[in-house]
Amino acid sequence: MGADNKETVAAFVVLTATFAVYLKCLHPSLPGGDSGELIVAAYEVGVAHPPGYPLFTLLSQLFICCIPVGSVAWKVNLLSACCGALCAFVVYLLIYRLTVSHSSSLLGACLFSFSRLTWTWSVSAEVFSLNNLLVACLMLVAVKFDGAEQESLVQWALMGSFVCGLCLSNQHTSVVYVAVMVPWALYRLWKNQHLTPAVIVKLTVALMCGLLPYIYLPVAAHMHIARWTWGDQRTLMGFLTHLLRMEYGTWDLLKNHTGQGLFPGLFSVTYASHCATHLTCFPTVADTRQTWLLLCFTSRWLKKLFSHCCRYKTNMVVVMFYIMLFLYLVFFCWRANLDIKDPLLFRVVERFWMQADLVVIVLASVTFSDICRIIGNSWNIDRLPLDMILVLAVIGSHLSNKQLWNTCDHSSNFVVHDFAVQTLQTFPSQAIVLTKGDLPSNSFRYFHLCENIRPDLTVFDQEMLTYEWSLPMTGSFYPGIMFPGDLLQIYSGLRPDNRVAFRFKDLIDANYESHPIFACIGIQDHEPSWKESYILWPFGSCWQIIRKGTVLDISTWTSITSHLADQWKYPWTSANDGTWEDIANSEMWNAKISTAYFYLELASSMPDGHKEVTLLLLESYKLFTRAIEKERSFPALWHRNYAILCERLQRVDTTLDRVMLLKKAIFHFKKYVHQAPDDTDSQNIRHAVATLEDYMNSLTRV
Repeated sequence: MGADNKETVAAFVVLTATFAVYLKCLHPSLPGGDSGELIVAAYEVGVAHPPGYPLFTLLSQLFICCIPVGSVAWKVNLLSACCGALCAFVVYLLIYRLTVSHSSSLLGACLFSFSRLTWTWSVSAEVFSLNNLLVACLMLVAVKFDGAEQESLVQWALMGSFVCGLCLSNQHTSVVYVAVMVPWALYRLWKNQHLTPAVIVKLTVALMCGLLPYIYLPVAAHMHIARWTWGDQRTLMGFLTHLLRMEYGTWDLLKNHTGQGLFPGLFSVTYASHCATHLTCFPTVADTRQTWLLLCFTSRWLKKLFSHCCRYKTNMVVVMFYIMLFLYLVFFCWRANLDIKDPLLFRVVERFWMQADLVVIVLASVTFSDICRIIGNSWNIDRLPLDMILVLAVIGSHLSNKQLWNTCDHSSNFVVHDFAVQTLQTFPSQAIVLTKGDLPSNSFRYFHLCENIRPDLTVFDQEMLTYEWSLPMTGSFYPGIMFPGDLLQIYSGLRPDNRVAFRFKDLIDANYESHPIFACIGIQDHEPSWKESYILWPFGSCWQIIRKGTVLDISTWTSITSHLADQWKYPWTSANDGTWEDIANSEMWNAKISTAYFYLELASSMPDGHKEVTLLLLESYKLFTRAIEKERSFPALWHRNYAILCERLQRVDTTLDRVMLLKKAIFHFKKYVHQAPDDTDSQNIRHAVATLEDYMNSLTRV
């Protein structure tokens, strides 16, 4: 068997093993975040959020149509697993081409594939696994191009141009790598006298072929059959707006956000600490042969190794990889305009580190190969497979990490599934559900449109109303909603372009009498006119929009809403780790006491002596007590709110024992301070506890 066949077989073994692990850990249903939107866009023949991700959408449609088993979400999750396994295959070949070392190739391919970020995003429906694959292909083609003979140089350049187009058809972060590769390739072609007008035309055509998936955007927009889509690409300006992410801020991750800045982002953000934590089997970013050895220059033996190392010729492509890595980190940390102190936004940012991780691991694998070669030559042990033994030990140790498996194994993860399905099942028939935020919007939309759960409902993302294309592109697919105009504005009336603007209040007015209307989770903050005439009553994790002046029947509302979250089976955790599962869990735990808290807040807003204050406090006490006695652990705020309630109750005329209420207030205030020591009011709460204890002692003495 030839050398090329051996490396291909070895890479295929890595692919098979990686896919087996990914398949075992594959998310069984809908993940959180953008996954629901991406899946719905593919299922509905619509367009995803900017820049549209047409390549991922088309591949998702292929998997949805061709795989005969599993839910729609599972099929797209499987696409990510396939891309991740193929990426392991390509990374193995890439490192082997640079090192001619099976041990280094195995080390790099496995530890990239099973790093926390790569593993996590290779078992869920997202664009990152495909991006990893395409970037790895681009790097492999670059290595092939760097070592190509004169007669094949143009062919590899054409292949690279095509792969550049494919990269840009999926995720725009690859533009930094493309911007480095293209000038280098053109210079090499020019230096070897291949950069003729004909070759330039061929390279342009190859690039355009890679960009062909973008044709999907205007085609899908003109078909206009998707019940949900983003943007209007039927005009050139609409297409460019979407392609260039103008609605997000072209070079920003999200609009209306502020990040940490370049230097905190690069050094304290955590890319450095991310490398130290999750890529610890390698030297980190400073992993050139020379730099790695200079760190230990005091040893005479290491000085000898350094002299050996300097004799090796550095491939130009390796230099290009360093430039790519540096520019990507600088550019991304500069434009990542999200506050990573927020755990959720930190999770959004860290996904983009995988593109840098790939280069770091490839370069570190090259370093590992050089060090093994130098040590082998110095000690004359190059015939012994010590490097492979070491690699197998490192990989075995890495894959035996139970915490890593627990983090990356999503095979039993139904949290977002249960959040969406259980919440959808609670709404009354023919209700209008206005969503806000990625969690309810994407999850409700997926189960409503793709799995046909609660087809009687009308689920609409209220935040989409702020875009001028929203109703022209999607309004006709929502016959359950009466839209009082063409677009949402801060005023109502006829615009100069003959379109009718309406306020959010106008939308509610037009539908209030015909449908119960709910907001999940919360109401858009673009236009506040609804507050003139409406208020919000809690409905589990959502809110029902109620006209002001409506009489609250406490017993009826309690019977409707107090059990909406009782089926939630996931235990409370205070991890606050920024995952969508944690956010869904928090929302449902808040839903367990939302009605009780609403009664407490309502009573607190009324003057002392109001006839309904006692009724509200007693009903809140009943619901709070039931929830607290039922659960073994719960959010710290439950302690605080229950303590406030008990303290308030002992000051009104009820049949409840005042000493018992004071004891409960003191106990739960102390619990709260213990569980939330960083609360800015903790000192005031301690003072209140001391006052309550003195008062209780005075009552018991009497």
